[in-house]
Amino acid sequence: MLEAIDVILIHQLLGEYGHAIDHRAWDDFAELFVPDASIDYRGSSGNVVRVGRDEIVRWFIEVDRGHPSSHHVTNIVVATAEGPDGPVAVHSKFIAPFTRDHHSPKRLYGGDYLDTVVRTPAGWRFSRKECIPRWNLAVQVDPDAPAHRSTS
Repeated sequence: MLEAIDVILIHQLLGEYGHAIDHRAWDDFAELFVPDASIDYRGSSGNVVRVGRDEIVRWFIEVDRGHPSSHHVTNIVVATAEGPDGPVAVHSKFIAPFTRDHHSPKRLYGGDYLDTVVRTPAGWRFSRKECIPRWNLAVQVDPDAPAHRSTS
């Protein structure tokens, strides 16, 4: 059974993931994964599978211009650990607005994250992250909106 503090720290990990990408803080982003972590990201261009923290970070840097304006994670459900130090399954939902000038069409994009996290001496880290798109909604961005309301 996980302690309440572990559940909170796992929630923090998911939050840090989005913030690190949004701020292009690639060194911080790398620290969220164990060295032999893997990702499986599905999208309109097919599946992207990367193994190893360095390969994961390299891929995210390569697709930098394709990232959404921001990353939001919600509906986080943390499963019970398999033993005191076993891996923990985490299921969450994501919402990502694609509203920068170069995004065409402007849209909201969402789906599921299926993660496996493990306890390390440095804290909870991703050992596997899977992104499953579920929906895509075209939006109209108000060209007269004040700059402080922009997500670019």
